[in-house]
Amino acid sequence: MRKQNQIGAALAITSCIIWSGNFIVSRYAINLAGPASLAFMRWIVATIFMLPFAYKNLKNEWPLFKANKAYFFWMGLIGFSVYNTLIYTAGHYTTAINMALFGSTVHPIVAALLAAYFVNEKLHWKNIAGIILGLIGTVYLLTKGELVNILHFQISTGDLWMIGAGTCFGIYNVFVRKKPVGISNNSFLLVLFAIGAILLLPVAAYEMSFVQPVVFNQQLLWIVLYIGIGNSTISYLIWNNAIQKIGAGKAALFGTLIPLLSSIEAVFLLGESFSTAQVVSGCIIITGIIINTWPSPVKPIIHSS
Repeated sequence: MRKQNQIGAALAITSCIIWSGNFIVSRYAINLAGPASLAFMRWIVATIFMLPFAYKNLKNEWPLFKANKAYFFWMGLIGFSVYNTLIYTAGHYTTAINMALFGSTVHPIVAALLAAYFVNEKLHWKNIAGIILGLIGTVYLLTKGELVNILHFQISTGDLWMIGAGTCFGIYNVFVRKKPVGISNNSFLLVLFAIGAILLLPVAAYEMSFVQPVVFNQQLLWIVLYIGIGNSTISYLIWNNAIQKIGAGKAALFGTLIPLLSSIEAVFLLGESFSTAQVVSGCIIITGIIINTWPSPVKPIIHSS
């Protein structure tokens, strides 16, 4: 059990490292493409990249997909089409750090509560302690170590979009555990990527034509490749494996690392200064994660004579 926890934790951390760059990238892309267009391009690239790895499994498992089409429609809509469009919409209205803070604070809470109700993951003191410490660390980072700043903090439109995005990802985290038996991870993701792209197609087409034309250049190419391959195909495969190993509630808590990782990236990529608050916040968040993922001692089985 301890080895499984360690592997699951390593997988979740790896996904968070890759995902943390999504908020930085979305800020760079606001003048290049609209939110629906960017999300659509992301899932098209992810679908194309995943196809050769998943086609054989998809062909064999197709009857299972047809039998569970409602499940895949809602997972594709909430976890892919809506979730990422909300992130890229938020990028037009708030900072990369705020995006990471709000998205990553909301989804562990949603995931832990829904997991307790829908997939019978027990919400014990470790989960609760981990969530509380994650929230404290996030608020500490948000207020730059001066908690009095929270009295003057105002939630912007972009922050509200990120709260919605965090809720969507929390729902996705839980219902990944409901994946129909017999469906492999790569074909599972291929179908969801494709559904995400298909559902976004009419919205993206309208946006490109009447709201914000796409600026096709080398910078946009690298952004789309990063979010389509690294942030999508690679990260989701790793993340889904982490959920299978440690559960939705525990995996989601690792998302509280994303604000810290994003703020560190902002230092190097956006020229922001590194602060003591980031160090303190990181220690608090990591403590919460360690408490939440530390395996409970196995009770000895007493045989009655």
